[in-house]
Amino acid sequence: MTEIDPNAFLMGAGGRSAKFEREGDTVVGYIQHTEVRQQTDIKDNRPLTWDDGSPRMQLVVTLETDDRDDDDDDGVRKLYVKGQMQKAVSDAVRKAGARGLAIGGKLGVKYVSTAEPKQRGFNGAKQYTAKYEAPTQPVSDGFEPDPDDQPF
Repeated sequence: MTEIDPNAFLMGAGGRSAKFEREGDTVVGYIQHTEVRQQTDIKDNRPLTWDDGSPRMQLVVTLETDDRDDDDDDGVRKLYVKGQMQKAVSDAVRKAGARGLAIGGKLGVKYVSTAEPKQRGFNGAKQYTAKYEAPTQPVSDGFEPDPDDQPF
């Protein structure tokens, strides 16, 4: 049986998907959570695999943004980082001099264009650019409750 990270389970729910419908669409926010998980089929949620049977993976980044679609929208957006977006984000991390994404870091992703389709009858791949800023101060790994903050 595959072991599940308790924090990934706890923090993985909620949030709307970031949408990149038109060229120029941009999502910018502070990183709340990251996890690597297997891609799923949009039609039936089946796990996707490569031709050799290995899982097709993606990085899911949960961002706290200023975007609001309605009164119930908390601004949390999930970025599903794979394909060309993965290259754009990794290039942005390198350019920032970081070793990876960090909780509290600021990530922005912009849909800039659509590539020419590789096969007739298919859409071309979306092309992205990204910018990353590492957090200005380290984020605590431990839980340090505020003595004035009483949960109940």
